Amino acid sequence: QTQTLKSVSKSSRPAPSRESLSGGTIISADLTIIGNVVSKGQVTLDGTIQGDMHCASLVVGENGEIDGGIIANEVVVHGRVTGAIRGDRVMLQKTAHVEGDIFHQEIGIEMGTVFDGTLKRTDKPTTMVQKPQLRSTDEL
Repeated sequence: QTQTLKSVSKSSRPAPSRESLSGGTIISADLTIIGNVVSKGQVTLDGTIQGDMHCASLVVGENGEIDGGIIANEVVVHGRVTGAIRGDRVMLQKTAHVEGDIFHQEIGIEMGTVFDGTLKRTDKPTTMVQKPQLRSTDEL
């Protein structure tokens, strides 16, 4: 005998799709990473990274902190970054605090942002430096 189970949701929002659940990485507020982070997809940072970040797309949340460089096609900063940002499209939101140079194709800075550094427009900001190489598990 087969039973059909119905899901009852108290929220009016639709359940997240499978694509949205597997489409990105979330580094939560209770996590601190010491070392470089490399991802092929989207990363949302609410925690702390003490090292460089290389990914396709990065959102630094209001509680997120990076003490190191960022290389990503798209970068949105709501939190704190100490280090250079290299991105095709970079957006600094009003809650952002950035200390470091930004190399970009497109830039947006909201009023209220704290920014201490220089802006440099370039056609290929993410290819100016090499992507960090991942070591194989045999080398560890």
